[in-house]
Amino acid sequence: MKLTIDRIFHDLIPPISPEEYDLLEESILKEGCREKIVTWNNCILDGHNRYEICQKHDIKCKTIDKSFENEAEAKFWIIRNQLARRNLPPAERVRLALLLKPAIEEKAEERMKAGKADPGKKSAQGKTREEIAKLAGVSHDTVRKVETIEQKATEEVKRAARKGEISVNKAYKKEIIESKKAKKKTPKAKPLATDLVNDEIKKTFEAFYEAVRKARKNHWKDTPKKAIKNLLENLEGLLI
Repeated sequence: MKLTIDRIFHDLIPPISPEEYDLLEESILKEGCREKIVTWNNCILDGHNRYEICQKHDIKCKTIDKSFENEAEAKFWIIRNQLARRNLPPAERVRLALLLKPAIEEKAEERMKAGKADPGKKSAQGKTREEIAKLAGVSHDTVRKVETIEQKATEEVKRAARKGEISVNKAYKKEIIESKKAKKKTPKAKPLATDLVNDEIKKTFEAFYEAVRKARKNHWKDTPKKAIKNLLENLEGLLI
């Protein structure tokens, strides 16, 4: 039976290592495909590697078809299934759970609108983070840190955290340190020409005001008419 591979579903599942793939292939060659391929509308949800190996060696494999109302439900099942059966690092668990964030947010808002949740206790955002933490089996703080890592950290740091090569805390600290370094290195913007002109106008006005103030104080006796005239000419030149 020819099954369909949807890249959207396929890419939700963290890839296994070459060593794990070789062990799986060796097992299937010796004992056949013991575990059923999970499908939805003839599209693989779980068992992409098993199906690939069976196709390559012309080995029969059994399937079990799931029933979902839409693609969102199918995605939800894939991620929950991965979180339940694979020993994934915390950062990768949270990353997978975060893929469900839009669907969880939508459900949380629907519950609040329907009056099934108490708006005074927790916001929809708080309920969403709580659900993600529960799915991933981590704390709220870990979810917050992984969100920051996924949004702002370098690809190198993200990959290391997902693989478990560095902890979530270490990856988060690296992101914070790099962010601070980047801010220090960012050069201050040079003032625009218009800013310089406006500043010069302000100074000229101040000088003109001061000259007039002194002249009025002296009842316009010994008025520095030439100085005032020059200031007016400068101001006129700046305004043209």
